[in-house]
Amino acid sequence: IHKPMRIAQIVSTYPPYRGGMGGVAYEYTERLRARGADVEVLTLENKDAQDIPEYVHHIHPLVSVGNAGIAPSIFRRLREYDILHLHYPFFGGAEPVGIRKLCGRHHALLLTYQMDAVGEGLRGLIFKIHSKIVLPWIIKAVDRVLVTSMDYARTSELRHIKGVFQKTEVHPLGVDLARFHPGSEPEMKHLLGIAPDVPVLVFVGGLDTAHHFKGLPVLIKALQHIQNAPWHLIVVGEGNLKQSFIELAASVQLSDRIHFLGGVDDATLPKCYRTADIHVFPSTERAEAFGLVALEAAASGIPSIASDLPGVRTVVQNNSTGILVPPSDPLKLSSAILTLLEEKSLRTKLGKSARKNAELQYNWEDIISNLMICYQSILAAVRKNFSIS
Repeated sequence: IHKPMRIAQIVSTYPPYRGGMGGVAYEYTERLRARGADVEVLTLENKDAQDIPEYVHHIHPLVSVGNAGIAPSIFRRLREYDILHLHYPFFGGAEPVGIRKLCGRHHALLLTYQMDAVGEGLRGLIFKIHSKIVLPWIIKAVDRVLVTSMDYARTSELRHIKGVFQKTEVHPLGVDLARFHPGSEPEMKHLLGIAPDVPVLVFVGGLDTAHHFKGLPVLIKALQHIQNAPWHLIVVGEGNLKQSFIELAASVQLSDRIHFLGGVDDATLPKCYRTADIHVFPSTERAEAFGLVALEAAASGIPSIASDLPGVRTVVQNNSTGILVPPSDPLKLSSAILTLLEEKSLRTKLGKSARKNAELQYNWEDIISNLMICYQSILAAVRKNFSIS
């Protein structure tokens, strides 16, 4: 009789750090544990983390650069788990996971391919070498590759790896439909000094170097073109680039209409979406692979104006749940914003459609059920092969 499966979520960042990859691992961990699964997290050390649950293990890296870190001790720590769920990219952490799989064939190894790593200069060169040499080797070791959409996967670095799509499954991310729901927040508008009848735009994203591709400067430039229209923008996010964005808004005389709220708490974030009429998602690069914020906006019943990027366009459906515009094009972005500002009935229609789509496709309960089925089938196959050999 087999023991219950022990699952390790292996990820470079984890809350309280705010980022998509750690957020996904967090949702998987908490929702699987709520169903009684034995799940633990292995992540790089975070000096800001406090009151860490006993099932979250912070690993001290030998060397760390940004959100990457060489952490060979992961190899030793993985011995006791049945399922290794690696969230990629994780430079310096993915390699010991791959070696552990090759050394212990009884482990089931899944890899969630979150995004292509994009960078410039030396960083970009390292990413390129990793995707050409290390990634194919890791993919060969894994039992299943999970992707959030085939649209992104087929345009990603995965496409260069022979046979990868034969072991690829689509597992989209989900959204908490009870936490993010339609409504209005007149009190927040009042606190921010926004008149009740003025439409509000919302931008949600990290304002640090690691999230340089979120496109806030493009949005600020777009808003310059429509200064005569009535609007206010709420910016939710924190990071080392925030001050430069505040200065950019001041330089184009928009300080009184752009409200930087910083990193808000979990109770306030849904209120930010409900205060808004339109969500703007102007990412500039394919490092944006899905768009959890667009799902949160959809669940809140508001449309997104998003960059036409692989993966993102799976979540935001053009003229159905939002509007797609070319990345890094302030003029096209301003035109789309103006359309939704002027056509209230259109934004209401797109917002209702977005909520309905979120309910049908992105309910966390169904997504976690599918993940558990995936885990069980892979582990059964691995155990069968291991017992035969």
